[in-house]
Amino acid sequence: MKRLLLTALCALLCGALCADELITKDGTRLVGKFEKLEAGHYHFNDTSAGAVKVPADKVASFTLEKEAKVKVRRGDDAQLQEDATIFTKDGLLYVRGAKGDDELAPFDKLRGINETVPDLRPVWSASLIGIFGWTEGNTKTYSLGFRGDLKREGRANSQGLYVEGRYLQDRNIEEEQVRQREYAAGYYYRYIFPFRLTIDLTEDVTFNELAGYHWRSITGLGPGYFLLREENTSLHFGAHVTYTYEDLMNGADNRSYWGARARAEFDWVSADKRFHVNARSEMLFDFDESKNLVVNNALLAEARLTAWANAGVLVRHSWDNMPVPGFFRHDFSLTFTVGVSWSGRWV
Repeated sequence: MKRLLLTALCALLCGALCADELITKDGTRLVGKFEKLEAGHYHFNDTSAGAVKVPADKVASFTLEKEAKVKVRRGDDAQLQEDATIFTKDGLLYVRGAKGDDELAPFDKLRGINETVPDLRPVWSASLIGIFGWTEGNTKTYSLGFRGDLKREGRANSQGLYVEGRYLQDRNIEEEQVRQREYAAGYYYRYIFPFRLTIDLTEDVTFNELAGYHWRSITGLGPGYFLLREENTSLHFGAHVTYTYEDLMNGADNRSYWGARARAEFDWVSADKRFHVNARSEMLFDFDESKNLVVNNALLAEARLTAWANAGVLVRHSWDNMPVPGFFRHDFSLTFTVGVSWSGRWV
Protein backbone atom coordinates (compact mmCIF):
# COMPACT_ATOMS: atom_id res chain seq x y z
CA MET A 1 0.00 0.00 0.00
CA LYS A 2 2.81 2.43 0.88
CA ARG A 3 4.50 1.66 -2.44
CA LEU A 4 1.25 2.36 -4.33
CA LEU A 5 0.73 5.69 -2.54
CA LEU A 6 4.32 6.66 -3.21
CA THR A 7 3.94 5.86 -6.90
CA ALA A 8 0.74 7.94 -7.12
CA LEU A 9 2.43 10.85 -5.32
CA CYS A 10 5.39 10.72 -7.69
CA ALA A 11 3.00 10.73 -10.67
CA LEU A 12 1.22 13.81 -9.35
CA LEU A 13 4.49 15.62 -8.69
CA CYS A 14 5.79 14.70 -12.12
CA GLY A 15 2.56 15.94 -13.70
CA ALA A 16 2.90 19.24 -11.87
CA LEU A 17 6.57 19.63 -12.74
CA CYS A 18 6.28 18.42 -16.36
CA ALA A 19 3.77 21.06 -17.40
CA ASP A 20 3.54 24.65 -18.58
CA GLU A 21 2.63 27.35 -16.11
CA LEU A 22 1.00 30.77 -16.53
CA ILE A 23 0.43 33.32 -13.78
CA THR A 24 -1.81 36.33 -14.29
CA LYS A 25 -1.31 39.77 -12.79
CA ASP A 26 -4.10 39.13 -10.28
CA GLY A 27 -2.28 36.02 -9.02
CA THR A 28 -4.28 33.30 -10.81
CA ARG A 29 -2.04 30.27 -11.51
CA LEU A 30 -2.71 27.97 -14.43
CA VAL A 31 -0.87 24.67 -14.83
CA GLY A 32 -1.26 22.51 -17.89
CA LYS A 33 -0.51 22.95 -21.59
CA PHE A 34 0.01 26.16 -23.59
CA GLU A 35 -1.85 25.94 -26.91
CA LYS A 36 -1.43 29.18 -28.85
CA LEU A 37 -1.47 32.98 -28.86
CA GLU A 38 -4.32 34.24 -31.04
CA ALA A 39 -6.35 37.46 -31.27
CA GLY A 40 -4.50 38.95 -28.28
CA HIS A 41 -5.20 35.99 -25.96
CA TYR A 42 -3.03 33.18 -24.63
CA HIS A 43 -4.94 29.90 -25.03
CA PHE A 44 -4.11 27.58 -22.14
CA ASN A 45 -5.44 24.11 -21.30
CA ASP A 46 -5.47 24.04 -17.48
CA THR A 47 -5.50 20.65 -15.76
CA SER A 48 -8.37 21.77 -13.52
CA ALA A 49 -10.30 24.47 -15.37
CA GLY A 50 -9.89 23.15 -18.91
CA ALA A 51 -9.60 25.55 -21.86
CA VAL A 52 -8.84 29.10 -20.68
CA LYS A 53 -8.11 32.31 -22.63
CA VAL A 54 -6.01 34.98 -20.91
CA PRO A 55 -5.59 38.49 -22.40
CA ALA A 56 -1.95 39.12 -23.27
CA ASP A 57 -1.76 42.28 -21.17
CA LYS A 58 -2.89 40.30 -18.09
CA VAL A 59 0.00 37.80 -18.14
CA ALA A 60 2.58 38.32 -15.36
CA SER A 61 4.70 35.17 -15.70
CA PHE A 62 4.93 32.36 -18.22
CA THR A 63 6.97 29.15 -17.94
CA LEU A 64 7.20 26.45 -20.59
CA GLU A 65 8.13 22.89 -19.72
CA LYS A 66 10.59 22.82 -22.64
CA GLU A 67 11.44 24.62 -25.85
CA ALA A 68 8.84 24.35 -28.60
CA LYS A 69 9.05 24.75 -32.37
CA VAL A 70 6.19 27.01 -33.47
CA LYS A 71 4.93 29.51 -36.04
CA VAL A 72 5.13 33.11 -34.82
CA ARG A 73 3.73 36.35 -36.19
CA ARG A 74 5.17 39.79 -35.44
CA GLY A 75 3.20 42.02 -37.86
CA ASP A 76 -0.45 42.68 -38.67
CA ASP A 77 -0.79 40.22 -41.55
CA ALA A 78 -1.80 36.79 -40.22
CA GLN A 79 -0.48 35.21 -43.42
CA LEU A 80 3.11 36.29 -42.64
CA GLN A 81 4.19 33.68 -40.08
CA GLU A 82 7.73 32.42 -39.57
CA ASP A 83 9.29 29.29 -38.13
CA ALA A 84 10.82 29.86 -34.71
CA THR A 85 11.52 28.28 -31.34
CA ILE A 86 10.05 29.69 -28.14
CA PHE A 87 11.33 29.12 -24.62
CA THR A 88 11.02 30.81 -21.24
CA LYS A 89 13.54 31.96 -18.65
CA ASP A 90 12.74 33.48 -15.26
CA GLY A 91 9.07 33.67 -16.25
CA LEU A 92 9.75 35.65 -19.45
CA LEU A 93 9.12 34.55 -23.03
CA TYR A 94 11.92 34.40 -25.62
CA VAL A 95 11.88 33.68 -29.35
CA ARG A 96 14.80 32.09 -31.20
CA GLY A 97 14.73 32.84 -34.90
CA ALA A 98 16.12 30.92 -37.86
CA LYS A 99 19.55 32.50 -37.36
CA GLY A 100 19.74 31.22 -33.78
CA ASP A 101 19.44 34.63 -32.14
CA ASP A 102 17.32 34.95 -29.00
CA GLU A 103 14.88 37.81 -28.60
CA LEU A 104 12.85 38.79 -25.57
CA ALA A 105 9.14 38.78 -26.50
CA PRO A 106 6.94 40.88 -24.19
CA PHE A 107 3.66 39.08 -23.58
CA ASP A 108 1.53 41.84 -25.13
CA LYS A 109 3.79 42.59 -28.13
CA LEU A 110 4.04 39.30 -30.01
CA ARG A 111 1.01 39.06 -32.34
CA GLY A 112 0.60 35.30 -32.71
CA ILE A 113 1.94 31.85 -31.85
CA ASN A 114 0.60 28.80 -33.69
CA GLU A 115 -2.56 30.77 -34.52
CA THR A 116 -5.08 29.57 -37.04
CA VAL A 117 -4.25 31.02 -40.44
CA PRO A 118 -7.38 32.24 -42.23
CA ASP A 119 -8.03 30.58 -45.57
CA LEU A 120 -7.97 33.45 -48.05
CA ARG A 121 -8.55 31.40 -51.16
CA PRO A 122 -11.59 32.68 -53.08
CA VAL A 123 -14.88 30.84 -52.72
CA TRP A 124 -16.44 29.74 -56.00
CA SER A 125 -20.11 28.83 -56.29
CA ALA A 126 -22.27 27.66 -59.16
CA SER A 127 -25.99 27.02 -59.33
CA LEU A 128 -28.61 26.17 -61.93
CA ILE A 129 -32.31 26.22 -61.12
CA GLY A 130 -35.45 25.51 -63.10
CA ILE A 131 -38.59 27.58 -62.47
CA PHE A 132 -42.22 26.51 -62.80
CA GLY A 133 -45.32 28.63 -62.10
CA TRP A 134 -49.07 28.17 -62.54
CA THR A 135 -52.03 30.48 -61.86
CA GLU A 136 -55.78 29.78 -61.88
CA GLY A 137 -58.63 32.31 -61.48
CA ASN A 138 -58.86 35.75 -63.09
CA THR A 139 -55.63 34.94 -64.83
CA LYS A 140 -54.75 31.56 -66.24
CA THR A 141 -51.08 31.30 -67.02
CA TYR A 142 -48.19 28.95 -66.74
CA SER A 143 -44.54 29.83 -66.93
CA LEU A 144 -41.30 27.93 -67.30
CA GLY A 145 -37.85 29.37 -66.72
CA PHE A 146 -34.28 28.85 -65.66
CA ARG A 147 -31.44 30.75 -63.98
CA GLY A 148 -27.73 29.96 -63.79
CA ASP A 149 -25.18 31.73 -61.56
CA LEU A 150 -21.40 31.56 -61.33
CA LYS A 151 -19.78 33.57 -58.49
CA ARG A 152 -16.31 34.16 -57.10
CA GLU A 153 -16.01 35.68 -53.60
CA GLY A 154 -12.57 36.89 -52.49
CA ARG A 155 -11.31 38.97 -49.59
CA ALA A 156 -10.89 42.15 -51.65
CA ASN A 157 -13.30 41.61 -54.53
CA SER A 158 -16.24 39.59 -55.76
CA GLN A 159 -17.68 39.01 -59.18
CA GLY A 160 -20.45 37.04 -60.77
CA LEU A 161 -22.10 36.06 -64.03
CA TYR A 162 -25.74 35.05 -64.54
CA VAL A 163 -28.09 33.97 -67.32
CA GLU A 164 -31.84 33.50 -67.04
CA GLY A 165 -34.88 32.99 -69.19
CA ARG A 166 -38.65 32.72 -68.86
CA TYR A 167 -41.50 31.57 -71.04
CA LEU A 168 -45.06 32.60 -70.09
CA GLN A 169 -48.34 31.70 -71.79
CA ASP A 170 -51.78 33.23 -71.07
CA ARG A 171 -54.35 30.41 -71.41
CA ASN A 172 -57.33 32.80 -71.21
CA ILE A 173 -56.76 33.84 -74.81
CA GLU A 174 -57.80 31.00 -77.07
CA GLU A 175 -56.71 32.66 -80.28
CA GLU A 176 -53.26 34.13 -80.78
CA GLN A 177 -52.24 33.23 -77.26
CA VAL A 178 -49.72 35.57 -75.69
CA ARG A 179 -46.43 33.80 -75.36
CA GLN A 180 -43.87 35.92 -73.56
CA ARG A 181 -40.23 35.04 -73.95
CA GLU A 182 -37.84 36.99 -71.77
CA TYR A 183 -34.10 36.35 -71.48
CA ALA A 184 -31.39 38.17 -69.59
CA ALA A 185 -27.68 37.95 -68.88
CA GLY A 186 -25.44 40.05 -66.68
CA TYR A 187 -22.13 40.51 -64.92
CA TYR A 188 -21.00 42.37 -61.82
CA TYR A 189 -17.64 43.22 -60.30
CA ARG A 190 -17.28 44.58 -56.77
CA TYR A 191 -14.08 45.86 -55.19
CA ILE A 192 -14.23 45.68 -51.37
CA PHE A 193 -12.18 48.02 -49.21
CA PRO A 194 -11.09 46.87 -45.69
CA PHE A 195 -13.68 49.21 -44.13
CA ARG A 196 -16.57 47.52 -46.07
CA LEU A 197 -16.97 50.30 -48.64
CA THR A 198 -17.32 48.94 -52.17
CA ILE A 199 -17.11 50.11 -55.76
CA ASP A 200 -19.63 48.26 -57.93
CA LEU A 201 -19.73 47.78 -61.70
CA THR A 202 -22.71 46.00 -63.25
CA GLU A 203 -23.94 45.17 -66.72
CA ASP A 204 -27.41 43.72 -67.43
CA VAL A 205 -28.86 42.90 -70.85
CA THR A 206 -32.53 41.92 -71.27
CA PHE A 207 -34.32 40.56 -74.35
CA ASN A 208 -38.12 40.94 -74.25
CA GLU A 209 -39.97 41.96 -77.41
CA LEU A 210 -43.30 42.27 -75.58
CA ALA A 211 -41.80 45.19 -73.65
CA GLY A 212 -41.44 47.21 -76.87
CA TYR A 213 -37.72 46.68 -77.48
CA HIS A 214 -35.52 44.00 -78.99
CA TRP A 215 -33.04 44.33 -76.14
CA ARG A 216 -32.13 46.69 -73.32
CA SER A 217 -28.72 47.27 -71.73
CA ILE A 218 -28.25 48.84 -68.29
CA THR A 219 -24.71 49.67 -67.13
CA GLY A 220 -24.24 50.75 -63.52
CA LEU A 221 -21.27 52.18 -61.62
CA GLY A 222 -21.08 53.57 -58.12
CA PRO A 223 -20.30 53.06 -54.42
CA GLY A 224 -21.83 50.62 -51.97
CA TYR A 225 -21.43 49.52 -48.38
CA PHE A 226 -21.65 46.22 -46.49
CA LEU A 227 -23.71 46.93 -43.41
CA LEU A 228 -23.11 43.28 -42.52
CA ARG A 229 -20.52 40.92 -43.98
CA GLU A 230 -19.97 37.60 -42.25
CA GLU A 231 -19.29 34.09 -43.46
CA ASN A 232 -22.96 33.13 -43.87
CA THR A 233 -24.75 36.49 -43.77
CA SER A 234 -24.39 39.72 -45.74
CA LEU A 235 -26.36 42.93 -46.18
CA HIS A 236 -25.22 45.35 -48.89
CA PHE A 237 -26.52 48.74 -50.06
CA GLY A 238 -25.48 50.54 -53.24
CA ALA A 239 -26.15 53.79 -55.12
CA HIS A 240 -25.13 53.80 -58.77
CA VAL A 241 -25.20 55.98 -61.84
CA THR A 242 -26.73 54.04 -64.75
CA TYR A 243 -26.64 54.29 -68.53
CA THR A 244 -29.50 52.60 -70.40
CA TYR A 245 -29.66 51.78 -74.10
CA GLU A 246 -32.78 50.34 -75.76
CA ASP A 247 -32.94 48.83 -79.24
CA LEU A 248 -36.61 49.69 -79.98
CA MET A 249 -38.98 47.81 -82.28
CA ASN A 250 -41.17 48.77 -85.22
CA GLY A 251 -38.75 51.27 -86.71
CA ALA A 252 -38.72 53.54 -83.66
CA ASP A 253 -35.54 55.44 -82.95
CA ASN A 254 -33.31 53.67 -80.47
CA ARG A 255 -33.24 55.31 -77.06
CA SER A 256 -30.43 55.92 -74.58
CA TYR A 257 -30.44 57.87 -71.34
CA TRP A 258 -28.67 58.38 -68.02
CA GLY A 259 -30.24 57.49 -64.71
CA ALA A 260 -29.59 56.36 -61.17
CA ARG A 261 -30.20 53.21 -59.15
CA ALA A 262 -30.54 52.41 -55.46
CA ARG A 263 -30.05 48.75 -54.62
CA ALA A 264 -30.12 46.54 -51.51
CA GLU A 265 -29.35 42.82 -51.16
CA PHE A 266 -29.59 40.45 -48.19
CA ASP A 267 -28.12 36.94 -48.33
CA TRP A 268 -28.20 34.28 -45.61
CA VAL A 269 -27.10 30.64 -45.47
CA SER A 270 -27.67 28.44 -42.42
CA ALA A 271 -24.63 27.05 -40.62
CA ASP A 272 -25.33 23.53 -41.92
CA LYS A 273 -25.80 24.90 -45.49
CA ARG A 274 -29.31 23.41 -45.69
CA PHE A 275 -31.27 26.66 -46.07
CA HIS A 276 -30.63 29.74 -48.18
CA VAL A 277 -32.49 33.06 -48.39
CA ASN A 278 -31.72 35.86 -50.83
CA ALA A 279 -33.69 39.12 -51.02
CA ARG A 280 -33.05 41.91 -53.53
CA SER A 281 -34.63 45.28 -54.13
CA GLU A 282 -33.74 48.05 -56.56
CA MET A 283 -35.17 51.40 -57.59
CA LEU A 284 -34.36 52.81 -61.03
CA PHE A 285 -34.60 56.51 -61.86
CA ASP A 286 -34.70 57.88 -65.40
CA PHE A 287 -32.94 61.26 -65.76
CA ASP A 288 -34.28 61.62 -69.32
CA GLU A 289 -37.88 61.37 -68.12
CA SER A 290 -37.99 62.31 -64.45
CA LYS A 291 -41.45 60.80 -63.99
CA ASN A 292 -40.24 57.33 -64.97
CA LEU A 293 -39.62 55.21 -61.88
CA VAL A 294 -39.21 51.41 -61.73
CA VAL A 295 -38.96 49.23 -58.61
CA ASN A 296 -37.93 45.54 -58.78
CA ASN A 297 -38.09 43.15 -55.81
CA ALA A 298 -37.19 39.47 -55.57
CA LEU A 299 -37.17 36.93 -52.74
CA LEU A 300 -35.69 33.43 -53.10
CA ALA A 301 -36.00 30.84 -50.30
CA GLU A 302 -34.31 27.48 -50.87
CA ALA A 303 -33.88 24.22 -48.97
CA ARG A 304 -31.17 21.68 -49.79
CA LEU A 305 -32.62 18.24 -50.52
CA THR A 306 -29.36 16.38 -51.14
CA ALA A 307 -25.67 17.28 -51.35
CA TRP A 308 -26.33 18.83 -54.78
CA ALA A 309 -30.08 19.28 -55.26
CA ASN A 310 -32.30 21.98 -53.78
CA ALA A 311 -35.86 23.29 -54.07
CA GLY A 312 -37.45 26.59 -53.21
CA VAL A 313 -39.88 29.40 -53.88
CA LEU A 314 -39.15 32.55 -55.89
CA VAL A 315 -41.32 35.64 -55.41
CA ARG A 316 -40.96 38.60 -57.79
CA HIS A 317 -42.63 41.99 -57.85
CA SER A 318 -42.12 44.90 -60.24
CA TRP A 319 -43.68 48.35 -60.24
CA ASP A 320 -43.47 50.78 -63.16
CA ASN A 321 -45.27 54.12 -63.00
CA MET A 322 -45.00 54.49 -66.80
CA PRO A 323 -45.62 50.97 -68.17
CA VAL A 324 -45.70 50.06 -71.83
CA PRO A 325 -49.25 50.46 -73.23
CA GLY A 326 -51.29 47.38 -72.41
CA PHE A 327 -49.29 46.50 -69.29
CA PHE A 328 -50.15 47.07 -65.64
CA ARG A 329 -48.02 49.04 -63.21
CA HIS A 330 -47.70 46.08 -60.84
CA ASP A 331 -46.37 42.72 -61.94
CA PHE A 332 -46.33 39.95 -59.31
CA SER A 333 -45.26 36.32 -59.69
CA LEU A 334 -44.87 33.32 -57.39
CA THR A 335 -42.91 30.40 -58.82
CA PHE A 336 -41.35 27.17 -57.59
CA THR A 337 -37.75 26.24 -58.24
CA VAL A 338 -35.70 23.05 -58.38
CA GLY A 339 -32.02 22.90 -59.20
CA VAL A 340 -28.45 22.00 -58.37
CA SER A 341 -25.72 24.03 -56.68
CA TRP A 342 -22.06 23.72 -55.63
CA SER A 343 -19.59 25.85 -53.73
CA GLY A 344 -16.00 25.48 -52.55
CA ARG A 345 -12.58 27.09 -52.32
CA TRP A 346 -10.26 27.14 -55.29
CA VAL A 347 -6.75 28.48 -55.73
